[in-house]
Amino acid sequence: MTIGRGDDATLKIADRTVSRLHARIVSGPGGFLIEDAGSKFGVMFSGRPLAAPLRLTPGQQIQLGNVVLRVENAAQAPASGAVLAGGVGPLADPPEGRPNQTLVVPVDATAMGLRAAAPEFRDGSLRPRLRSGWALKRVAGEDGAQPFMLHDLRNSAFMRLDAVDAGLMQLLDGRLTIAELIAEASRTLGPPGPGRLVLLLADFGERGMLEGIAPAPVEEPRRGLLARAFRSREKTFEWIPEYFQTAYRHWGRVFFNGLSATLLVLLSLAGMLVFSYLVGKRYGTPLVVAHRLLLGGLVFIVGRFLIAMVHELAHGLALAHYGRSTPRAGLKLLLIFPYAFVDTSEGYMESRMHRIAISAAGPLSDFLLGGVFSIACAVAPKGNLRDVFFQLAFAAYVGGFFNVNPFLDRDGYHILCEWLREPGLKQRARAQLRARLAGQIDAEQGSPVLLRFAFAGVFWSAIGAAVLAALSLRYYHELVKLAPRQVVLAGFILFFATLLIPVLVALGAPLFHRIRYGPMEVNRVVR
Repeated sequence: MTIGRGDDATLKIADRTVSRLHARIVSGPGGFLIEDAGSKFGVMFSGRPLAAPLRLTPGQQIQLGNVVLRVENAAQAPASGAVLAGGVGPLADPPEGRPNQTLVVPVDATAMGLRAAAPEFRDGSLRPRLRSGWALKRVAGEDGAQPFMLHDLRNSAFMRLDAVDAGLMQLLDGRLTIAELIAEASRTLGPPGPGRLVLLLADFGERGMLEGIAPAPVEEPRRGLLARAFRSREKTFEWIPEYFQTAYRHWGRVFFNGLSATLLVLLSLAGMLVFSYLVGKRYGTPLVVAHRLLLGGLVFIVGRFLIAMVHELAHGLALAHYGRSTPRAGLKLLLIFPYAFVDTSEGYMESRMHRIAISAAGPLSDFLLGGVFSIACAVAPKGNLRDVFFQLAFAAYVGGFFNVNPFLDRDGYHILCEWLREPGLKQRARAQLRARLAGQIDAEQGSPVLLRFAFAGVFWSAIGAAVLAALSLRYYHELVKLAPRQVVLAGFILFFATLLIPVLVALGAPLFHRIRYGPMEVNRVVR
């Protein structure tokens, strides 16, 4: 029997950390033996690296990458529809010292693997059972209300669960009817039990995670011409995830020890001070190289693309540092502009501080490169090379400050959500701000935290637009020497409008609604 990610494996496990042919189970004189089949990351057997074939006995654990399997005696195996790999006891109360264990039921798991054959019932009763292809983990250090993360291995979707839902999830093994499930939920949770069970079943059903139930259809909205033009198109490359693992083992790990991280942060801070000095002394002009605006713009665009690739590489190396692998990576095309992307969703299975570190790796690489190019610009002699270094530093800092902006859906926003333990912070804050400005809620309603975040986002955007406008005006006289005044003015107007339109829309739309329809209290009086 072979275990691996490839199509020829007897037990196929759809996980990037598992090799195509990872392990092999053979029959020996004393029973069944497990051996490494030439995997990249090796086999951990009961916590130790497998160096030679060893005999399998019930209770032992086999770890292949991030996937943990448990050896069980067939006569003592539970009658559930799915044997949880690595699971012992209730999920809501994991064994002491094993909070990081991942419980996995691979896609298309079979009776030889992790799932028993579906029982046949002649009474026609509905007995809900989770389909194969999921992983559940209690995230280490997650002391919030939802410490469990459920990963749908078929579509890479993630779902947070609290301890109650994680416990109810164990009941969905195909043995109990709906009536028996409700009775069991009432016995263990009291009066709220049946309601929680129904909500969980509905959520799993809509996601297509129950056997025999198709996921709820999602109607694609009709896109207009402008929406279709701005729709991104992507191209993924299968070799990139494995490259991150290889790069981390060979040279990437040097960036993740305490001393290296401290030196990189100090270099980034020093680089920002140097860049401020360069702007003050006018060592260079944005988008200008060799007194040519077109050449400078080309250097900026190419540099921005390459810096973005390093940004995504940093995310991939951070995932590899924590033993995770990206499910998708490649290039996206928006209009005619390409940029790299790395799917970091596997980081959801890590602790909160690890998720923050994975998100922070990208912006740190931006500021690090900006610092390196700024110092190189400062020491380079006056000429074209200095201009190129200035454009590269400018490109790095544009991307860095864009990515750390906590009010855009970028790394800084995800870091803030993790730090505050507030998922979906931006959407809820914007909704409350719109309702407040439109007069649909009063000062006593809503969350003050969300309202402060929303106003801070508008203020941050306005300040950022003002700073960029001042920086642009500083170089206005330099730019009009290289291009017609009308072209420079048109570019400035378009640039300022791009910066200010989001702020104006965020404030103007709800205020217009309030002026046209009046606040909520006025509407009630009219009716």
